[in-house]
This record gives sequence, structure tokens and C-alpha cells, in this order.
Amino acid sequence: MDYANSIGVVTGGASGLGLACVKRLLAKDMRVVITDLPTSRGAELAAEFGARASFVAADVSNAEQMAAVFAAAAFLGEVRALVHCAGRGGPVRLLDKDGNPGSLETWEAIIRTNLTGTFNTLRLAAAAMAKNAPAAGPGGGAGGDRGACVLTASIAGYEGQIGQIPYASSKAGVIGMTLVAARDL
Repeated sequence: MDYANSIGVVTGGASGLGLACVKRLLAKDMRVVITDLPTSRGAELAAEFGARASFVAADVSNAEQMAAVFAAAAFLGEVRALVHCAGRGGPVRLLDKDGNPGSLETWEAIIRTNLTGTFNTLRLAAAAMAKNAPAAGPGGGAGGDRGACVLTASIAGYEGQIGQIPYASSKAGVIGMTLVAARDL
């Protein structure tokens, strides 16, 4: 699919892998909506990138905030790409060194961002892309694609290390979600 002049949404787009993806999509002549937390450098980066980039602050696990992201993206044109890089980690062991149970609060926060946030973002991206007319394929032939979603996981989803219980569990969930989502769509 040729994504030139279409809209891409990149979560976690103000740093790391997300920022690298923003730069790559801009290089492919896409318009990009950078999504990250309000405390990120997203607004500054969008200003640096110019008219083809914009920033919408959002927590990926918040339904209303992410709906606003996709509304802003749809206002610009057809949303044809999602690159979901938003995520977080944090150490939680089943038992701490004193034998106390690991933090349920930290577990829930990591799961909420990494797993619930992925589902929330993916469902909204899929709904936006379902409204698109099928794109032409190579050489102008029938292609049928309405968009593409890229979700990021981690090797920890297969083989987590000590202290990675919530992170590894959430990334294993993203791996499972990706396969089922591909079949759903």
C-alpha cells in the first residue's frame, strides 16, 4: 500500500522507537499524529517537524482521550496507519526480598498501559480504518487494504526475566492479541 499523503498515528511517538517511527512515516510522505503523555516532548517535536506532524496528548488506556486522538487524525484525512509503541515497565516480583507480596497497584498500572492501552488503541484505529475506501494496489490494481496496524511487544512476552511479571504478562497478551486481531480483521 502507498501511504503517501495519508494519516498515521504513532503512540509513544515522542521518544525511542515511537519517535523513530514518526520520522520514518514522515519520510514516506505521511502526515503523522504523534500521541504521547502531556509531559512528553510531543508538542515540541511536532513543531520541529512542521505542518505534516501534530501532537495530541493522551493516555492510551483512556477511552475518551484516545477517541480524541483518532478524531483529530480523521479530521486531517484517512487514517491508514497505526504504530503503537506506548508502553511502560517497572519491577514487580511475586514476593519482595522480605517475603511480602508484590505490588498489585504496580501490576495493574503496567497491565493497564501495556495491555488495555493496546486494545483501546487498536479498536479505535480499526474503527477509523474500516471507514476508508479500499486503497489501490501496486500499479493501480486492486489492493483492498484500508490500513495497517503495527503493535509492539517484547521478547519478554516469551521469556521474561526476574522482576518482569507484569511487563512480561502484558507483552505476552499483546502477542496473543495481535494474532487474534489479524484474524478478526
